[in-house]
Amino acid sequence: MFKTPILLITFNRPDHVRKVLIEIRKQQPTKLYVCQDGAREGNENDRVKCQEVRNVVKELVDWPCELHTLYQEQNLGCGPGPAAGLTWFFEHVEAGLIFEDDAVPHSDFFEYAEELLEKYKDDMDVRAIASMNVDTHKWGDGSYYFSMMNRNLCAWATWRRSWNDFDLYLRHIPWRKLDKALKQYGCSFYEREYWLDRLAEAQKNAQGGKSWDMQFFMSIWLHHGKGIIPNVNLSSNIGTVGEGTHQMGEGNIIDNVPTMPILPLIHPTSEDIQSKADREFHNRYFEPQPSSLSRFVAKVNKRIKRITGHQGPWIKNKK
Repeated sequence: MFKTPILLITFNRPDHVRKVLIEIRKQQPTKLYVCQDGAREGNENDRVKCQEVRNVVKELVDWPCELHTLYQEQNLGCGPGPAAGLTWFFEHVEAGLIFEDDAVPHSDFFEYAEELLEKYKDDMDVRAIASMNVDTHKWGDGSYYFSMMNRNLCAWATWRRSWNDFDLYLRHIPWRKLDKALKQYGCSFYEREYWLDRLAEAQKNAQGGKSWDMQFFMSIWLHHGKGIIPNVNLSSNIGTVGEGTHQMGEGNIIDNVPTMPILPLIHPTSEDIQSKADREFHNRYFEPQPSSLSRFVAKVNKRIKRITGHQGPWIKNKK
């Protein structure tokens, strides 16, 4: 029996849920929490698929465990929905593993996450434990390394103390504060402008209600925290191509990456952040386009507008 609580975040993909839940089932956790966003209004396919997801949960959770469910009647969206589920989860537990419905974990991920949750539970700087690795080479001398945590959160683990700092809209955070925090991580001008754009979108409407993970990243940076990345891949994302909301092109760098074993863990001798790994990931995943004069000018233009508070084009057409 696996004693660390687990949260499974679902919506309307029963086949994906089945694959993830089969892996969770092998561990037979003593406490399983399942949250599901509601069907979109007027969407009959959603209604049917959401019920199929609930049926899969009912079918596969056949071991002795505390099963807790939060099934929303209305659709909150793929940002507020998971955020509400995570808040509900951490109202009941101090720490746990979190799986989205398209992240199929390697069996080693469970023990890896459980061991690290215990090891770093009192280290306030460590705020999240990731599963995904798409790096081009190994970093450091351990089974894992430390990162600013600009990574995908599909299968991961964290503590209540970290989630308590989460704010979906970040409306009381001035851009200069985030910019200063990012500088401390060694982020380039390009990176800082990218994340300041994401901050503006969150403050407007949480990126149209489609994001929660980027806001969680920012909560880490604003508190000068860090996360843990395995030196091998521990979860395979099966949902980046197909029917999900956040779709990417065929062959994207996080699609169906094979998983590998990581146990027994070798702890790194240094807890310093591997900044080069963070820069590499940002440039490969968030901004893969090459640097150019036009791109630089566009970034500078945005920065000047932030400083001056200017909205819209500099020269407005006269009618």
